[in-house]
Amino acid sequence: MPLKLEGIRFAYPGREVLKGVETEVDDGEIRVVFGPNGSGKSTLLKIVAGLLTPHDGRVVVGDRDVTHLPPERRNVGYVPQDPSLFPHLTVEENIRYSERHGRGGEELFERLVDMLDLEDHLDLKPSELSGGYATRVALARALFSEPEVVLLDEPLSDVDLAAKAEIVPEMREVLKDFGAPTLYVTHDPWEAERMGDTFEVMVNGRTVRVSDVEEALEVLRTGGAEVARG
Repeated sequence: MPLKLEGIRFAYPGREVLKGVETEVDDGEIRVVFGPNGSGKSTLLKIVAGLLTPHDGRVVVGDRDVTHLPPERRNVGYVPQDPSLFPHLTVEENIRYSERHGRGGEELFERLVDMLDLEDHLDLKPSELSGGYATRVALARALFSEPEVVLLDEPLSDVDLAAKAEIVPEMREVLKDFGAPTLYVTHDPWEAERMGDTFEVMVNGRTVRVSDVEEALEVLRTGGAEVARG
């Protein structure tokens, strides 16, 4: 089920952040979104997740307009920059959390644990995990709910390069295997190049498609001047 964003507008008091975002992400596609701090990347993900309501525009998943649905009715998996794991629950309990709402199953649990190499960590609490493993658990928890869309907001920002070299291929394999449209926000060109299928840059409150990471960085370097003139 593709994800479509149609004319998304949003403003904080005194500042318009999103000025008519239009984009579409297909099943199985990992779309990397670049942009400077404050450009609206996280705001856009929160709107898709249902944590914020746009002032105008629509969020469409497949043939469902979910713009005004609460988060729990959207079937969207969201991994914020801070993994936000439940500190009092074990890794296994965190992953299985959506079972309380009738989602997930044993086969999917075993598959995620195996793909994300979590077998030896299931009895640990979040405070006992490295940043990289906390991110794996957050991704497993999001996918265990069997979402139709996956959102990741700089999930590896606190992970060092050595750990990223191990985690990024695993995460990409899991996301591609899962097959949902994915929006992936990052500042890291190395990470983006290895994670993404397609790329966009937040420019002047809108998203602009670019062909690769190099073009994305050029758009950011010039401040989107050429795009704006076009």
